[in-house]
Amino acid sequence: MTELRSGTRPGAAVAVTALALGVDMFLYGSIVPLLPTLPAVDGSPLIAGLLFAVYAFALLAATPFVGVWVDRRGPRAPMLVGLLGLAAATVLFASAVDIDGTAGLTLLFLARGAQGIAAAASWTSGLALIAATHEPERRGRVMGLALSAVGVGVLLGPAVSGLLSDAWGPHAPFLVIAVFAAADAVARIVLVKETPAREVRTPYRVVLRGPRVGLLIALTGLGAAAIAFPEPVLPLHLSDLGLGTTGIGLVFAAAALGGSLAAPVAGLLTDRVGATRVASCGALVAALGFFLTGRDSTVWSVTGLIVVGFGAQLVLAPTLVLIGVLAEHTKPAAYGAAYALYNLAYTGGLAVAPLVAGATAKAAGVPTTTLVACGLAVAVAVVLLARRDQPAADSTGSTGSTGSTDSAKSPEPAWPGSSTDA
Repeated sequence: MTELRSGTRPGAAVAVTALALGVDMFLYGSIVPLLPTLPAVDGSPLIAGLLFAVYAFALLAATPFVGVWVDRRGPRAPMLVGLLGLAAATVLFASAVDIDGTAGLTLLFLARGAQGIAAAASWTSGLALIAATHEPERRGRVMGLALSAVGVGVLLGPAVSGLLSDAWGPHAPFLVIAVFAAADAVARIVLVKETPAREVRTPYRVVLRGPRVGLLIALTGLGAAAIAFPEPVLPLHLSDLGLGTTGIGLVFAAAALGGSLAAPVAGLLTDRVGATRVASCGALVAALGFFLTGRDSTVWSVTGLIVVGFGAQLVLAPTLVLIGVLAEHTKPAAYGAAYALYNLAYTGGLAVAPLVAGATAKAAGVPTTTLVACGLAVAVAVVLLARRDQPAADSTGSTGSTGSTDSAKSPEPAWPGSSTDA
């Protein structure tokens, strides 16, 4: 069985990463249905957008350092540091939900920042750990299992938060999060083992010369932007249409479910017809969803959000094929750096989209904002369709950058003491 010689087993790597990502996204989504009721937000779409952007900017700032840390020292220490950020974010959120004015807003910003740093540590180190402990031919399946936890977290976070908040008040969701975080802490401490330090690492500039890196960055950022764009403005819009906290939470849960159903289909299509064709279809689907979300109808707005979630996953699915190729085009394989770049692209989309959405909604209203998003999605689809594409399976070889190897067939271990077997 493949395992790190220091003790981390492949199954443990998948389990601990899945739990870490699921808890992170549960906390991320739990704030969505609470937005209209938070005194510090006071119904402002701009402030709501800033709250989502702070998470992304903190993640962006921390991720490059975590990538270097993972490649040098292995995943255990970054994953343990991520626990501290998760704990701080949970406490700060619970403290801020009933405080208004500058004090409440400051606590909310600090909570989002702490969560972003925790996510940088968890996502980069966890995904790198899975990649390093699994052969390429098994990696897509196990990566999908781990990332399915993201869908579960996004699905359950808004729904559970809305129900608990309506039943027992806005502090109740964070008690559930604390329980999940405790289980997450035990898993990280027990299952992820120490690895020896590596003296040589692959610089980011070398990783950036990898195969199809531009397409990977673009698709990841665009898919994340499609997911994040409705989050600061649609809860306020749905509240104006008469939905309560529970209803808003269930709507976002339904959108997450639609995205989870789309992901495996999109992955299969990517293998058959190529990354850019699948992504272009996803952009068109998202455009239709954005057109519907801003309508003055609860039914059409809810339908539109679900369609956007489906389309966003069609855009994101090709990245799962491209990341492993990027990490293994160098010797030794740069899993930390590759997944750091992935996180930077993803959180870049998360950072920009809420700010654009919040500012546009404040200036022109939600219907105009969603029409702008619709137009941008159509433009992305046109650009992607104009590209010459090939099936993703044809792009798994090296592209001849200095020091590259045919590592898809024989990947180097990510850290000293790691080993892989067929």
